[in-house]
Amino acid sequence: MRSFLRCLGLTMLGGCTLLAQPRFDVASMKRNTSGAERASMTGGPLPSGPFNLSGNDPGRITWNNVGLRRIIQVAYDMPGDRISAPAWFDSEHYDVTATMAAGTSVPDFRLTVQGLLAERLKLTSHRAAKDVSGYALEMARGGPRLAEAKHDVAAIDPKMDQGCRGCSALVVIDRNGYPAPRPGNPYYGPADSFQATIVVGSRYRAAALNAQMAGVAAFLANLVGSPVADRTGLKGIYDARIEFVAPPADPAADPDPGPTLMDAVQSQLGLKLTAGKVPVENLVVDHADKVPTEN
Repeated sequence: MRSFLRCLGLTMLGGCTLLAQPRFDVASMKRNTSGAERASMTGGPLPSGPFNLSGNDPGRITWNNVGLRRIIQVAYDMPGDRISAPAWFDSEHYDVTATMAAGTSVPDFRLTVQGLLAERLKLTSHRAAKDVSGYALEMARGGPRLAEAKHDVAAIDPKMDQGCRGCSALVVIDRNGYPAPRPGNPYYGPADSFQATIVVGSRYRAAALNAQMAGVAAFLANLVGSPVADRTGLKGIYDARIEFVAPPADPAADPDPGPTLMDAVQSQLGLKLTAGKVPVENLVVDHADKVPTEN
């Protein structure tokens, strides 16, 4: 992977330090004007999912008919609804093929896509905070019940997938019945941050491993479906595991099905989610060209 120098400002010294920013070895970016509805994204170091339909080629990406907003989501690790951009962003689609060194990390990959957008579309942006409805993550009475991160590979048993909905090539159920990274998977090592939710029987079981509290807040935001801001003041690295059920459609038919998500956060983690306005970071696109410069 090639790299170019970028300047990181140092306010106190009034100067800058030069850092190498990764670049693709070879890259092509072209507008797709076919009008087709179907888009696909395959390859690269991101885990299998909507941004990588096939994890078989970590050294190459092939993106066909992909909207610009989606590409920015990958580059800046930002949900699409928190990207402020001109209306034409949602009508422009691109074909991107590129190669990179094997073993490229996810953070370096995101920086590489940022560099491609800056080089080919002259994209510039800034981040801005905005108050929205969400939850504050606070300490509950009695204090936190979070476990310090252990990286306990011995607790993982890859044979315990029976009855697990959500287990995969990346996710396995551990001996306590919670999700953990499958040993030998190509993306999550024993000490890497990891988040997953599985279903065992009628219960959701979710885990955020090796996470700072900002990561725990992001984990809970995914579960609750709203932004969550960390206001606990905790500074450690934790393993957070919770078990909960969805609220029943008819509470009278099953008056005690199990703890709800809100109950589980308080009883199992020693924390609480308080509804209110919380700041979330948005990405504001200041400029971008529609037509890429020549490859």
